[in-house]
Amino acid sequence: MRATSEIDLDGLGPRGLENLLKGLPQSVDDRQRDENLDLVRRLGAPSYMGDLLSGYLDDDESLKQIAARSYRHVNHFDKIVLVDSGIPGGYRLTLHAWCPPYTEEELRGELIHDHRFSFWSTILTGRLVSQNFSRRPDGTENAASADGAVTHMRQYRYSPEKAGVATQANFYRFVDEAALEMTGESVEEQGNAYHLRYHRIHRVVLPTESMTCTLVLRGPREREFSNVYNTAYPSTDTQSANVMFTPDELAGKLRAIRQALYVRAGVRRS
Repeated sequence: MRATSEIDLDGLGPRGLENLLKGLPQSVDDRQRDENLDLVRRLGAPSYMGDLLSGYLDDDESLKQIAARSYRHVNHFDKIVLVDSGIPGGYRLTLHAWCPPYTEEELRGELIHDHRFSFWSTILTGRLVSQNFSRRPDGTENAASADGAVTHMRQYRYSPEKAGVATQANFYRFVDEAALEMTGESVEEQGNAYHLRYHRIHRVVLPTESMTCTLVLRGPREREFSNVYNTAYPSTDTQSANVMFTPDELAGKLRAIRQALYVRAGVRRS
């Protein structure tokens, strides 16, 4: 198989991008992890991503398809699914855009989670700050930690309710009380790229000044659920619905992201 680093992205439009992702191997070894990291970094270059977004904006059918699977995520960001094969072992490419201002309640929200899949991401614009956590072993929930930063939460198992490739609703099954210990903070600057394994527990610190937008290459699904930790949901099963964007709403969001990319690249376009 040809290495993705050898593939020229110049002129690669939406259809070519879909075919590229379909060709990525489901089995991910160390070499493929590095290849995927290089790929998402190149896909996130302002010149390529700006042209890609322009291609979507000029295609009403593409806008309609993408809008039908994109929505405001419960974790307070716009989730725009550019490419999704709908195959559990396949890859997906999404934009995640955090757009302040946020309310005080949103800023205080405990949006701690892990994932069903590992992913690779690059920062298109802004600055991504994340807090990292580990689960305290059973029987040590009340033991003192080195810095005392132990947070008692409720744990839920999250599963999406799908209609085709669109996540129409979110179902959360209450598991138990859980104790989480904050292990550190990570900061990714504009242009950086990183890889996160599916079992890592974290939350994104919501930006307060300007939009942060990332491009996310989601790898093959590694389990059927993820874990969510918070104190806002009840100690019972719960669910919420997603409202998909209209094509016009999506177009406005893509234009804003494209403009931010042009500013990053020092290009004057409207």
